[in-house]
Amino acid sequence: MNKSNANTLDAITEFRPASSWQGRAVANAMRTFVKPVVARVPLTTRVMRFSQLGFDTVTLALPVHPDVHIAPADVGGVPGEWLITGREVFSGRVVLYLHGGAYFFGSPRSHRSVTWRLSRACRAKVLALDYRQPPNWHYPAPLVDAVSAYRALLEQGYQPQNIVIAGDSAGGNLTLVTLLHLRDHGLPMPAAAVLISPWSDLTCSGDTLLSNAQSEPMIPVNALRFVSASYSRGNDPAAPMLSPVYADLTGLPPLMIQVSNMEVLLSDAARVAQQALDCGVSCRYQVWEGMIHVFQALAGWVPEASLAVSEIGAFVDEKIREAGGEQTVHRRATLVTGRGS
Repeated sequence: MNKSNANTLDAITEFRPASSWQGRAVANAMRTFVKPVVARVPLTTRVMRFSQLGFDTVTLALPVHPDVHIAPADVGGVPGEWLITGREVFSGRVVLYLHGGAYFFGSPRSHRSVTWRLSRACRAKVLALDYRQPPNWHYPAPLVDAVSAYRALLEQGYQPQNIVIAGDSAGGNLTLVTLLHLRDHGLPMPAAAVLISPWSDLTCSGDTLLSNAQSEPMIPVNALRFVSASYSRGNDPAAPMLSPVYADLTGLPPLMIQVSNMEVLLSDAARVAQQALDCGVSCRYQVWEGMIHVFQALAGWVPEASLAVSEIGAFVDEKIREAGGEQTVHRRATLVTGRGS
């Protein structure tokens, strides 16, 4: 396909330079103390289960604002939690959040530092799914859960123009394949999608898996290869529904992609952005200098992270308005129930 200058990756890349000592300090600490330990841990089924518990425990230390209301969810038979922050929430607006964790750890609890801030920035309810993961489950279980939850939101009366799907890392992968499934099965598309450092290539063949192997503060490449095999479990990891970087993205809603220039997953994000452009999909592509993987979790501590979350909120608001979504603030927002009402 012939691309005009406006449709090249360089033309749409929004580079965000590092400006804070906090961002540098966090990256250095992760590179020095965390990554070497993770790289030496032998990855087994038992270690995977322990990692799930340990990651939840560590990340729950990140503060949650007292104005955040959290309630258990069961949407379409999929567990999770609802979060709502403050009283400036659009009553029908929902961010369906698919957490990261390389398809073997992470949960709605571990990602509260992201999801409550997205609720505030997007002025939306957030439904964070606790989708099934290895080692007990593998592909396509997470996809089935994400689609089931989206269908249930529609059945409960939420309008697609008021819904945004978002995810980080493996959750970014799951966001993309969920959109592909919705498109291929004729279901109404959400207003937009947000991809935070998406792991879009489970073949682990991106250029920056090598070129950024040293600068990457957190993720050892051997871990990615192990969990890719665990998740794909006999399926071809290059299949588009496992590695959406190889998919035809035609017909997907507008995308926003945020990634750090130091990450091994930089090329995964860049190739998704280019593929979106090639397929005529609107895409905002932001590259943040010197940040760790999913640095948005450190909003309130790292200035760049706070700005990144604010920009996600502005993007979500813009795309929902463009789609004709709700524009009336529900100033007496109440604690949502487990059924999502």
